[in-house]
Amino acid sequence: DLLRASASASPKAQAEALAKAERVTTFVTTLRKAMHNTFRYGQGTRDMVGPEGLTTEKFIDKVAWRLGRYMAAFNEDVTPSDIVVVPARSQQHVDNIDREKLQCLFDTYDTDKDGVINAAEVEKMLVDLGV
Repeated sequence: DLLRASASASPKAQAEALAKAERVTTFVTTLRKAMHNTFRYGQGTRDMVGPEGLTTEKFIDKVAWRLGRYMAAFNEDVTPSDIVVVPARSQQHVDNIDREKLQCLFDTYDTDKDGVINAAEVEKMLVDLGV
């Protein structure tokens, strides 16, 4: 509609309308790609992937992060580091950790039962995990 309405406009206005339509198309296509890839990388919402999925808010945050990275590729004067903000470790939330299994894993490798996993215990754990 924007392009049809601009058909009777000046060549400059037509060019501006076309550029705006291209930007909108690029944004929408890139947003769709960001949403698709967020699901593809196993970061879908709970209603789609089950209890291990993200909350709606966290899904939106993840899509926004990915969209920012993708859009930076289209904007030559903005680098990804200008728009991608990795939250501080203290602000990163992990909701789907099974604390009991984590404690069991910790207890397995805390062989001297001092409440700390020392270097030798970490080495054993990494070997066992195939890292």
